[in-house]
Amino acid sequence: MNEIVEIIYHWHQGNTIKGIQRSLKFARKTIRKYIHMAQQVGVSRGEPFPNEQELIKGLRLLSRSPSLYETPATDSIALYRDRISGWLEDKDITAKQIWRLLTEEHELSVGYSTVKRYLRREFEFGTAKVTVRIETPPGQEAQVDFGYAGLMYDRATKRQRRAWAFLMTLSSSRHRFVRFVFRMDSLTWIDCHIRAFEFFGGVPATIVLDNLKPGVIKPDTYDPTLHRAYADLERHYGFVADPAKVGSPKLKGKVERVVPVVRKHLLAGRCFRDITEANQRALSWAKHEIGQEIHGTTKRRPYPVFLEEEKPSLNPLPAVAFEIPLWKECTVHPDHHVVFDRAYYSLPTRYIGKKVWVRGTQKLVRIFYRHELIKTHRRARYPGERLTDESDYPPEKLAYLMATPTYCRRKAAEYGPYTEKLIATILSDHAMRNLRKAQGILRLAEKHGHEEMERACERALSFGNYRYRSVKNILEMGLSKPEDAPPVSPLSPLGKSFLRPATYFTPEVSS
Repeated sequence: MNEIVEIIYHWHQGNTIKGIQRSLKFARKTIRKYIHMAQQVGVSRGEPFPNEQELIKGLRLLSRSPSLYETPATDSIALYRDRISGWLEDKDITAKQIWRLLTEEHELSVGYSTVKRYLRREFEFGTAKVTVRIETPPGQEAQVDFGYAGLMYDRATKRQRRAWAFLMTLSSSRHRFVRFVFRMDSLTWIDCHIRAFEFFGGVPATIVLDNLKPGVIKPDTYDPTLHRAYADLERHYGFVADPAKVGSPKLKGKVERVVPVVRKHLLAGRCFRDITEANQRALSWAKHEIGQEIHGTTKRRPYPVFLEEEKPSLNPLPAVAFEIPLWKECTVHPDHHVVFDRAYYSLPTRYIGKKVWVRGTQKLVRIFYRHELIKTHRRARYPGERLTDESDYPPEKLAYLMATPTYCRRKAAEYGPYTEKLIATILSDHAMRNLRKAQGILRLAEKHGHEEMERACERALSFGNYRYRSVKNILEMGLSKPEDAPPVSPLSPLGKSFLRPATYFTPEVSS
């Protein structure tokens, strides 16, 4: 604009177009164009030269007028305005592609620059978007992200593995924390946050994060759903998690730009023995190397600024260390238990078939239903351990679960003397081995009643038959009543001939 004003001033002072060309090195066509614009805003020779700011304002207003650019070429493009408007609905369309389409479909012979000017004037297409740089006060915000870091050696598996860089950048000082990891799961994500807070010696008020699964389960511009373990971390350290809008990396540009910086400044050209050495170098690099270089935006050194201004503004670390929890959604099975981390934990009968959330720490397992704590167990010590609260069972099931020999004898006595005698006889020999048989016989009373059970036991005792199947048949066949018992046929003379006295079976003792 200064050069344009200079052209107009030379003309106002009486210089010719040829003289202006020789002096300012502009083309004659350009000089005539701006002289014509000056005349349109009221500049004329023989009158005082206008105020420079007023002249610039008038030229800018005039430059937005469509009449300034009306040419046969732009008129020919305007014939296809509706068609161009439809093409612009495609998010991948470019000015170059619109120029190609006009040439292919309509054989329009216009220059690419003419098409760009038309699109900019009519549709504001291709104009730079207005942005506002947001600067935050010390201690107010940090931004976090993961970035691919290449292959690193893993001592545990003794092989090269894909590694990722966890990055946390304090938005005010631009001081950074970098840690290389092999996994991007929830435990790693939370562990990296804890290490970053300890590295900084405090906690920022807000953390802007990407919508990674370890941090955000359900991305949403207004109501995002945080991962439960990450939400626990948020409450423990007292920061506010602020997920960035999906597909908008510019909203956390302070950490996005650090990813290539780590690859170019820290990793490029260097070979580390393993990931442990790389992490040790990363901590030193953040403080004493990149932390001491002048930042391109702030024009200050990040680490000294952090020590002087930002560290005192961070929230203090909590007095109690954070215990990383494991969350899992589980179904309560018909046996009253949920399976969590390869162990079993009981719940009351009313929750069978329902979905519950289980939160496990090193010592305790807490179970929630609809955000309400419903059960707490100690953490299982080994896979497959069953942690059962017997009060979770209904009374009728608990009775047989707790049916010890003593309990079975006491229960049998409630039914009658014959039932008590039968159960006592069964349990007199190998009580624990025969416990299941005693429980089964007592369970028959629930179906057939106490009186029938008492008569069935009387009949079984009369025959000296203590088998579960025999008692069951007596009840099911209705043989518990004496009048229903089948008559006993007397032995025939032939049958009696086979009878022997008891002494017959006594072995003789030789002297």
